[in-house]
Amino acid sequence: MAYYARVTCPACRTQFQVPVEQILDVRVNPAVKGRLINGAVNMAVCPACGMAAGLNLPFIYHDPEKEVALLYLPIESGKTEVERQQSAGTLTRQLMDALPMEERKGYLLQPETFINLETLIRRVLEIEGVTEEDMLRSRAKQEFLGALLEAPQEDWEKLLAEKPEMVDKSFLSLLEYTSRMIASAAGEESDDFKRVAALYDYLVAHHPVAQELSARAKAVEPFFTEPSRESLLQALVNAPDDEAVAMLVESGLSLMDYAFFQQLLKQIEAAGDEAEKARLAAIRQKVLDVRQEIMAASQDLMKARMALLAKMLNTEDPLKMARSHLSELDEAFSYVLQDRIQQATHDGNQEALQALNRLVQTIEYLLEESMPPEVALARRLLMAPSEAEVDALLEKNKKLLQEPFFKLVDTLEQQSRGNGETEAADRLAQILVRARTFTTAAPASAAPSLDAQAGEQSTPSGLIISTRK
Repeated sequence: MAYYARVTCPACRTQFQVPVEQILDVRVNPAVKGRLINGAVNMAVCPACGMAAGLNLPFIYHDPEKEVALLYLPIESGKTEVERQQSAGTLTRQLMDALPMEERKGYLLQPETFINLETLIRRVLEIEGVTEEDMLRSRAKQEFLGALLEAPQEDWEKLLAEKPEMVDKSFLSLLEYTSRMIASAAGEESDDFKRVAALYDYLVAHHPVAQELSARAKAVEPFFTEPSRESLLQALVNAPDDEAVAMLVESGLSLMDYAFFQQLLKQIEAAGDEAEKARLAAIRQKVLDVRQEIMAASQDLMKARMALLAKMLNTEDPLKMARSHLSELDEAFSYVLQDRIQQATHDGNQEALQALNRLVQTIEYLLEESMPPEVALARRLLMAPSEAEVDALLEKNKKLLQEPFFKLVDTLEQQSRGNGETEAADRLAQILVRARTFTTAAPASAAPSLDAQAGEQSTPSGLIISTRK
């Protein structure tokens, strides 16, 4: 269940709601690790003035593969030690309850506790093998990037000459990340974005590492723009280094059939001199090596997904198991599941087939949970076996029958007609007409608020959080 905090901006006094993350499980959502490291967990951004600050609310970080549970319990999480321990117990129980019984291990009962977020982040980095020296280098690069962006352009040459070691691949990745963040927040027409773009262009013109990455990007661009066997072959021939070759092989693996390798062999044989022939032969060998590595990794992935399928079929709580492994319910898992269903159908094994179909229904339910409610409702209505079931769903979900839902169904209908799916489009049109007869003027219920003590609390950044339900 999602929780929300009602927040008052200290700058403009605007009140708004912010989703609160209480359980950060990297197996369920691998992206939470990066967001935590970047300080982007439980952040509030005022919709009126744009002020951003952390909510400073407790959470528990869980990495089941490394058997790590880290509890963030700031001083503000309770007026007394007893209240803070109650918060800790609540979070630990929520994490335990989210896991199937067989995955509830002893380390979860004694999570490492932190009252300082920076210290917790340092612990995560330590677990990931990032040393104190690595962190100091990263901080130095961030500061150097800030200094470049603040300095006038005529000073860039001098600053870069003083610290040439700062500009490497990680620095350019940081510059790219900064560019994306500014574009998202302020737009590509903003002065800040133009400043970052100007710095990138300057580095490409004057720094060898930036020139190397730019050359690689230009070499692979024709294939990514128009993927084909021919554009892949040409991009490989023009690849400036092994990293570009590896990037192209990973992206173009499905095109690397017998005909592709025949074309590559012809290119090698048609080379004008021995040096060029040797260069192309080396590229061919690199392609084969990377392809073999990818295929081996794919086999390992399939084995892991088959093991997960076996666990889900044998657990007493398949829904919790599926939730705990959400990020692993990918295309590879779907392939393994469908293969088992086909095998059970072929063998006439009704018991196995029923178990597999029950698992399919569980996964469908779980995936639907993660959809916006309007999308989930439209999906259920399309799958409804009768008009009576459609009416029952519409009656049950009257509060969703508002303009966003109607626009969604109308858009889906137009898309279906554009794709030639007349039957689906007609069905959506019928659903839209029927749904409008159920329209209710009742306002949508407010999102649930953070389950905490009643009253208000202030964060160190000045945000005022209402914790009344």
